[in-house]
Amino acid sequence: MTPQEREDFYDREVAPVLMDIAKKCQDNGLSITTMVEWDPGETGRTAALTAEAGFGIRMAEAAMQARGNVDSLIGAIMGYAKDRGHSSVFLKQLGVPLTNGDRK
Repeated sequence: MTPQEREDFYDREVAPVLMDIAKKCQDNGLSITTMVEWDPGETGRTAALTAEAGFGIRMAEAAMQARGNVDSLIGAIMGYAKDRGHSSVFLKQLGVPLTNGDRK
């Protein structure tokens, strides 16, 4: 299959099934995120995160949204840490406060 044929297959056959699964997960309090690649750098993703979703799955989703852009991913991580606090040595070195109330 060519990359275009793989993308068409994804759009026609895979994405709708993933969307149905994501909806079922969300309706039952589960978070889900998936990514499919049909050609290097060409991807589709489906995600449904609950309000209570944890850091790990949120960062997995951020990585998928970044599509290989490290700056975008680091920005998402820094934003999440600024809002919710963190205990990361590296984020502290980047100037991200340890807790969302700590602005030193």
